[in-house]
Amino acid sequence: MRPVNERMILIFILAIISVATLLCIVGLATPGWNGHNVFSVATLSIALSIISVVLLIVSVVMGGIILSGIIQHKRLPFIFISLLIISSIFILAALTSPFSSIYNYSYSLMVAAFTFTYLSSIIATYWLFGIRGTNEKIWISNKHPRPRLDILT
Repeated sequence: MRPVNERMILIFILAIISVATLLCIVGLATPGWNGHNVFSVATLSIALSIISVVLLIVSVVMGGIILSGIIQHKRLPFIFISLLIISSIFILAALTSPFSSIYNYSYSLMVAAFTFTYLSSIIATYWLFGIRGTNEKIWISNKHPRPRLDILT
């Protein structure tokens, strides 16, 4: 069996994030929020949705930077995964607001965007801690290092 390629997993993650970003933008742009456009009604769910779109766009750009190798910093993948998790929290908070309704198609698009964002954050965590090979030790505390578990290599 061929080993899993880190670059292919990162391309797959970026594709999923791009689909989630597109669904989130379409969900915000369409007038499916109880018959109103998203920008005509100022509620907390709209603000959280806009913040999540911005975070998704930033995470797509950051994933592209990691993929192309323009900036190489050891904390950049952690920031990438953190942005994905935070953006999925913002989308979930927007979905649970009282203004959202399950009868709106924009709500359904945002649910799909949340699902794809959550899926990509899980795969990105697998990419960071499973596939991405480093020989560094993960420190639990100052006195107790835990060796990195290389299950797949």
